[in-house]
Amino acid sequence: MDLQTNDMAAFLAVVREGSFGRAASSLLVSQPAISDRMARLERTAGAPLFVRTARGAVLTAAGEAFLPYAERTLALLDDAVTSMRSLDESPRFRVAVHTTFAHRVVPLVLGALGSMRRSVQVRDAHSDAIVAMLLDGACDVGFVVPAARPRPLRFTALPPDQVVAVVAPSHPLCGTNARDNDLAGSRVAFNRFGNGADAFVERLRRAGVPSSSWTECSDAVTALHLAETEGHVAMVTKSLADAHVSSHRVELLSLRPVVRWSMPLTLAHRRSDDADPAVAAVRAAVTRLGRSRK
Repeated sequence: MDLQTNDMAAFLAVVREGSFGRAASSLLVSQPAISDRMARLERTAGAPLFVRTARGAVLTAAGEAFLPYAERTLALLDDAVTSMRSLDESPRFRVAVHTTFAHRVVPLVLGALGSMRRSVQVRDAHSDAIVAMLLDGACDVGFVVPAARPRPLRFTALPPDQVVAVVAPSHPLCGTNARDNDLAGSRVAFNRFGNGADAFVERLRRAGVPSSSWTECSDAVTALHLAETEGHVAMVTKSLADAHVSSHRVELLSLRPVVRWSMPLTLAHRRSDDADPAVAAVRAAVTRLGRSRK
């Protein structure tokens, strides 16, 4: 099977950008070049990878199945090249975490490494892809949501991150003890994930907050931005909200009854790396964090 890396890179660009045209612009090539690469890749795979619609390119079932392998393959190739180039440089420490959680864990990792001579590389990926990257050796530690736990990996849970409501200081509800039905006059932004997310959405429905006023975001940072600039009530993790509350860009909104919603997160690394000083330091920092919350 003759799979070409530039074809896989074009495939990932189409997934990322949502259309052949935008993928071509991002790669600085023509749209026919992207179409040719996708046609060649589909011939090699023996199945169509995209359905082209008026709104863009949508992955087929075959495309969904191929996506994590393309991501892992290019990540490993990138690692190989980087490793060769950095033989005389500081050892790399590769951290994989989804953007939603990066604000919380990257400072934790940097604090744990302290004065260790390590350059840090952070990669954005979903939890299932992070687990695959760990198993492939494409990253040193990952931060994932609880799911399947492959035997070669060790997992250490971080304390759950409570989800809170925030609004801009100018919002009509700021400074009030709001109830669910008070949200009916505002747009509500949230990332529908975590323990209690579905229960919160059900609360909105029961309170008569129409779904037309919901903005479901792919990440909590977007929801926070909508609270700061667009008048939304945003449901975000406390760790993300804290700095913005301290700088008075947003204020905590007291909702009654209290929202019981939290975001779980777990450190994962290969058991074979237990003795790596950097991995051990990060795991110790996560363990200390858990103890300090008890």
